[in-house]
Amino acid sequence: MKHFLLNTTGKSLFAAGLFCLLIGPAWPAGTDYAMPMKKAASSLLLDIAAVGDRLVAVGERGHILYSDDGGESWVQTRVPTSAMLTRVFFISDKLGWAVGHDGNILVSRDGGVNWELQREGISAQAQLNEVRAGKAKARVEALSQQLQTAPGEDAPALSEALQEATHDLERARETLDAPVYAPPLMDIWFANPEQGWASGAYGTLLRTQNGGRQWDDWSRKVDNPDELHLNGVIGDPDGNLYLASEWGTVFRSLTQGESWEPLETGYDGSFFGVVASPASGSVFAYGLLGTVYRSTDQGESWEPLTSGARASLFGALATAQGALLFVGQGSTAVLSRDDGDSFTPLVQPSRAGFYGIAERGDGRYVVAGDGGSRVLAAPDATAAIANGGRQP
Repeated sequence: MKHFLLNTTGKSLFAAGLFCLLIGPAWPAGTDYAMPMKKAASSLLLDIAAVGDRLVAVGERGHILYSDDGGESWVQTRVPTSAMLTRVFFISDKLGWAVGHDGNILVSRDGGVNWELQREGISAQAQLNEVRAGKAKARVEALSQQLQTAPGEDAPALSEALQEATHDLERARETLDAPVYAPPLMDIWFANPEQGWASGAYGTLLRTQNGGRQWDDWSRKVDNPDELHLNGVIGDPDGNLYLASEWGTVFRSLTQGESWEPLETGYDGSFFGVVASPASGSVFAYGLLGTVYRSTDQGESWEPLTSGARASLFGALATAQGALLFVGQGSTAVLSRDDGDSFTPLVQPSRAGFYGIAERGDGRYVVAGDGGSRVLAAPDATAAIANGGRQP
């Protein structure tokens, strides 16, 4: 999920929580498991993925649910976290990951039925804070020694660098003294079962090369001095990587993630996600007030598209058959079958927010959002919905 969750889901989360009831036996004491809820299927769901013929959805309070009947009924799974989960991604019919608040990453090896905590975000962040403080201290010491022996003409630049490094060390020490805060993770994407990326708030970027057994902090590899939120991560069919961010920024890597550069899109608002079409290779960044930008040249240039949506867009799906869908606030859903040249609104009999979308086996689309999941009305039925249920 995206940066908007940091600020706007409180009311939705509270409202959904009022209707959740505990059922069944308690799970192990001392373990922070998501509690079993009678109405978990109608709670706030933030993302959904197709896993073969199964659907897997994630959301508030650590809820993960799966459906084997196209979203008609759901089973809540046993999940070792109660923190909000924002995004789910499967690389195969068996192997998948979910990310969310507290910097947590979970993995499933059986198609979403069972989950284990692969990265416990709070403890991982505590270790990362120690490492950063150590590096900051070493840099101050190294610059101090250089300044003592440097020629006079080099002194001003070294003094400025030392002042900057000292400030960084002070910040690092303040972080060590404060309660540990792990930034929320907003998205996760894997190129293959071993290589994956997780992005999140305040410039957080994590990389794994062993299927998530170890996650390395990759945030400093991104040219992002303002620590803009990294709301979405995706790879295109050519192996290039993209991050959706604030201020109209998309970051791109042409080096398999070894370095990242900011791209100018011509937009100055927030992008909440990025999606690549497996059919055309085009890359789409989407966000506030129906904004969609397209690049057909691996991010070298971007053009605004007319999505027809006025509400903010929070989720997207690009299929191998060339369908492109965006969903968002107020039950917004738009569909393109020509790589974004034109869009058809999928008018829904609801005003709930939609945050994620997946395709089920019969070609219909299922969304995750306020109050659970919904099957989108087919394009040929939207005219009747818009006309008050009457055929035009």
